[in-house]
Amino acid sequence: MQYILRGNYEAALQQLDGAKTSGASPAEVENLRGLALLLDGQTGKALAAFDRALQLEPALQAARFNRALALLRNGDITKAAAELQTIASDEHSSLRADAAYHLGVVLDRLGRPAEAETWLDNALKLDARLDAALLYVGLLRERRGDLQGAGRAYFEYLGAHPDSTVAMLRFARTAHMAGREDVAKTYLQKVVAAAPRSAEGLEAQKYLVMWE
Repeated sequence: MQYILRGNYEAALQQLDGAKTSGASPAEVENLRGLALLLDGQTGKALAAFDRALQLEPALQAARFNRALALLRNGDITKAAAELQTIASDEHSSLRADAAYHLGVVLDRLGRPAEAETWLDNALKLDARLDAALLYVGLLRERRGDLQGAGRAYFEYLGAHPDSTVAMLRFARTAHMAGREDVAKTYLQKVVAAAPRSAEGLEAQKYLVMWE
């Protein structure tokens, strides 16, 4: 998530986790094989394994989800979005929330932020514990100028992750833009105290110097 907030989508894709299965059926074995290949960076072979899994068991949602992640890594974003939307729209899928989150990320990458925010909101409705979606919603709200909404999202995220320097920095920036200099300064100081040499810490120090 931190990579996405910094605009580094490629690095974020390398951190994507897939959906595991028990390996109790031939299709599940192929899914696990594909997942291992995907995590090893062998995307083409992984796609072939997920395709075999879906040929054996078309309803295996884990394989469909993992295939979407492999398509993302392969740069086939449009196809990946279609796969993720299929899963996210399936009321019987246990992967709906994760698919909705990833679809939101993909749609933002495709330059469709309004749709991205809708799917991220859906992800949170499906699974309120999906904190990455909450942080991303804050970013999208911040971009479109909804500073109050962005601040709420960042603050709620900080309630679950009080040590997140990324969230603290974003919260400070929105507070500054909303005219709450006292709040902004407090959270910038927290960022510097927590991680002075990190990218967030250095940016926080820059703002503090500018505002002196």
